[in-house]
Amino acid sequence: MRVETEVLHEELLEMLGLDPTKKNMVILGALLKSQEEPADYIEFETLREQLEIDEGSRKGKDPLIYRSLSWLQKEGFVKIDSSGRKHGYNSSIATMERALEKIVSQNIVDMQNELKEIDSEIEVLSEINSVTLAARLIDYVAGKSKIEKPAFAQGMDNMLKLLDDKVYKGLKKGDVIRITLEWLSQGNYLNTRRLLNAENLLKKGVEFRALDHNRSERQLRKEAMQLIMDLRKEFQKVGYRVFPRKDATYQFVARNTEGIVLVVSENPLSATWLPRSANPELVDNAIDSFDQDYELGSDLEVFEG
Repeated sequence: MRVETEVLHEELLEMLGLDPTKKNMVILGALLKSQEEPADYIEFETLREQLEIDEGSRKGKDPLIYRSLSWLQKEGFVKIDSSGRKHGYNSSIATMERALEKIVSQNIVDMQNELKEIDSEIEVLSEINSVTLAARLIDYVAGKSKIEKPAFAQGMDNMLKLLDDKVYKGLKKGDVIRITLEWLSQGNYLNTRRLLNAENLLKKGVEFRALDHNRSERQLRKEAMQLIMDLRKEFQKVGYRVFPRKDATYQFVARNTEGIVLVVSENPLSATWLPRSANPELVDNAIDSFDQDYELGSDLEVFEG
């Protein structure tokens, strides 16, 4: 009976996304091993030494470890003491119990919302006119569908209109917006109306991934810090990572992998909407480069620089 209970618990933890073989959980395990007493706060160097024992050369680079610690803190598994020159990290049974309660509650809400969406999709499917849909399919496979073309905009106001029309319009749960931040130093993007639009997208379940290359973004990062923290209290999918980079790279806002609004000039500010169908190589390269930097970047809350 005990074995069956242990197996059930393991299955439940994996269902909640807490697979013990995943990096975040490995780091949590290394932290717990490093603590001689439950109240001890462990410095980063001590944690890294334990990871070297547990994983050897596979322990990962420091930015990846910091990213996991940031996730563990955000989810409530780890407490961070930032009062000293070096941060200290702590976890305990009570801390993990509260974190699990939060995750279970959120999973219940997510499943209830998914059931509502499935009911809505079933209703839509039940009302489909197969004759009309067949005609649309013929147009599609015969190449009669409208081919989207690039669009150009100059100036901040016109660029924002282009973003609304090509990137933000019609987004739904599960969609991802990727945004580099250097071009934002050109104007006031964080105004009240834009923030309300962003909150509405977050409420739908859209994920934001912002990438800061630590060039001219420092003032923006300072101004956005509290805003990001406030949004994260309410929404889970507010990503902001810093990956210092001296060389120039693509500046853009992407709608999933469907296309990007590419900044082609910062003075005057000019941008072009490039659907993937118009230039798949450029769009794929821009998004791949973004994803690589984002993966290696440090979360806004732990970046020091």
